Amino acid sequence: ESRAVESLCLHFERPLFGYLYGMLHNAHSAQDAVQETLLRLFRMTREGRLNGQPALVRSLVFSIAHNLAVDELRRGRQLPPPERETSSPPNPAERALAREQIDHALVHLPDSHRNALMLRVWGELSYAEIADTLGATPAEVKIWLYRARKRLAELLDHDGQYIEQRTR
Repeated sequence: ESRAVESLCLHFERPLFGYLYGMLHNAHSAQDAVQETLLRLFRMTREGRLNGQPALVRSLVFSIAHNLAVDELRRGRQLPPPERETSSPPNPAERALAREQIDHALVHLPDSHRNALMLRVWGELSYAEIADTLGATPAEVKIWLYRARKRLAELLDHDGQYIEQRTR
């Protein structure tokens, strides 16, 4: 049982961090939320609350993470601009720059659009799972994702550079 939980934690750690960093724009807060999410998953598994429901685990994990991030933001934290990378990332410089540009553009999306997009990209959740996580219908999720992608295309030029001057 502990190996199964460890495997789940390793499977979800990176996607959770990406999703939470996109919401919180702070690596330390995102890592804290990842740890709290995985701790809650461990407790639920230990208590037997997930037995017979493996298909719901992905949606449940991202619902927990989403709620923790929303709680963090409600505590009065203002949404700061994305952190700048201070250490050299393992990826090429161009990839890091592109990620930074996308992070800047994501800040300008409505919360529902940004959260749906990050759950789809980082969490690889289905429309139905995203709808459950965000308390919406699958049709709303499809609209949010369409609008998020369209707005990102407006905010980023063909090279992936953020175009700050453009407005809606």
